[in-house]
Amino acid sequence: MYRSMFNRRRKTIEDMFGLCIECKKSGKEYVYIIENEEALKDNNIQHWMLDSLSISNLLMESRSLKDRIILEKIPSGKQYLSTIINAMKLNLKLEMTYRKFNQEIPYTITVEPYAIKVFKQRWYMLANNYKRPEPSIYALDRILSIQETNEPFKLPKDFDAELFFKEYYGVLCNSDKKVERIVVRAYQPLMHYLRTLPLHHSQKELQSTPEYADFEYHLRPTFDFLQELFSQINEIEVLEPASLRREIKELTTEIMNLYDNNE
Repeated sequence: MYRSMFNRRRKTIEDMFGLCIECKKSGKEYVYIIENEEALKDNNIQHWMLDSLSISNLLMESRSLKDRIILEKIPSGKQYLSTIINAMKLNLKLEMTYRKFNQEIPYTITVEPYAIKVFKQRWYMLANNYKRPEPSIYALDRILSIQETNEPFKLPKDFDAELFFKEYYGVLCNSDKKVERIVVRAYQPLMHYLRTLPLHHSQKELQSTPEYADFEYHLRPTFDFLQELFSQINEIEVLEPASLRREIKELTTEIMNLYDNNE
């Protein structure tokens, strides 16, 4: 690679990812190294962008296989991302018309955009609504229209998006739910999937046998988490706490009654 071309690409990478790339000679070959690898540590955005870039390049080189490479649909609601991100940069309030799935009539509200998060192929915005005591979650695919206002807002100095979601699974947040120690037993083959793709960052394997493994979590058991457990209900069992075990049992009974009544 010509030196001038390398410098241009290095500047682009530094601007996009905050990474400093150096070209050094090793024997007869030149190698490229990341001088500030610490910049990647615990930086989910940089990891996500680099992964996306590398996958994009790989797919571009494999266009002849386009009929043999199947991808999931990209996250919905992306058409509103630029407006939301710009408002976050400038700390400007947004005026939004929104309709919930369980409501036919939409409503218009002014919110302060705090953060955005993607979860299960959907984009969500965490925003402060003065009518509520704490920030709320809004799905971008339920937004009908959104625009910046000229009204600024102050982001709380102690706000940290990662810390905000740290005690939750997914996007549904409820501070009334207390953090609990949850122990589940995952049977074959789910136990192997959980080892390679943990449900939550707090996951810890307690013990295992050839038939099952017990995993511990520390989180707030919101509806998102219950839904995830139910999606694997035939391969997972809640051991602790007793209250959550009873809740799962009651929901299972309701489902069984639903099927019995429709026979």
